[in-house]
Amino acid sequence: MKLQAILLSAATLVLSASGAQAALVTTDAAYTGPDLNLAGYDNGQYNFTFGPVTIGEFTFTRDDTPTNSGNGAVVGQGSYGLAGNGNFGGDAVYIGLDGPGGFGFLKGDTGYSQLGFFFNYAPGSGDSPTIAALDINGNVLEEYDLGALAPISTPGGFNAFEFRGITRDTADIYGLRFGGSYLLASGTATGVVVPPTGGVPEPGAWALMILGFGATGTMVRRRRASVMAA
Repeated sequence: MKLQAILLSAATLVLSASGAQAALVTTDAAYTGPDLNLAGYDNGQYNFTFGPVTIGEFTFTRDDTPTNSGNGAVVGQGSYGLAGNGNFGGDAVYIGLDGPGGFGFLKGDTGYSQLGFFFNYAPGSGDSPTIAALDINGNVLEEYDLGALAPISTPGGFNAFEFRGITRDTADIYGLRFGGSYLLASGTATGVVVPPTGGVPEPGAWALMILGFGATGTMVRRRRASVMAA
């Protein structure tokens, strides 16, 4: 009896230890992984593809599970409905399954300890929505059922996405598999592509920069005058 208790306790510890190395993440507040860069697909075009398609540092492909259009996944901008979770269009840019089942794959060459994007799906449509972390060979490391563990609810929303991701103790996540329920993935909570940093300054910023240059020039002239007088 004592031996059984010891074995049960040991098994519980093993499960706890193995479960502690990974977790489903539902906020990007402390996210350190890469973003889903859909720049270049925000040109108003609505494309269908099975891939491969280059999306930032990732390669996107779609399995051959039957889809509504028969043309794979959607990539870009266009009107898209997700039943009770609202509608998508306008400036939103996303990749989506265009069907109730199957999987999309985002695979890169760099390993991360965190990987996640902004998602939404059609509740109760087809297979349950899932995301899975992939290793360097494309094998599943961790898989989570979003419908059961972290459902997304945006009733009547427009371009509304919520962050879902996976974190692990080691940087061995090289890709993400997502599928079921017409699952969509985007780079931001509204689907709008964020401009890269280091762009052209706004007019107000230019004015401040000019004032700064002027003040610096005045100080340099004063120093030169002081040196010459000395």
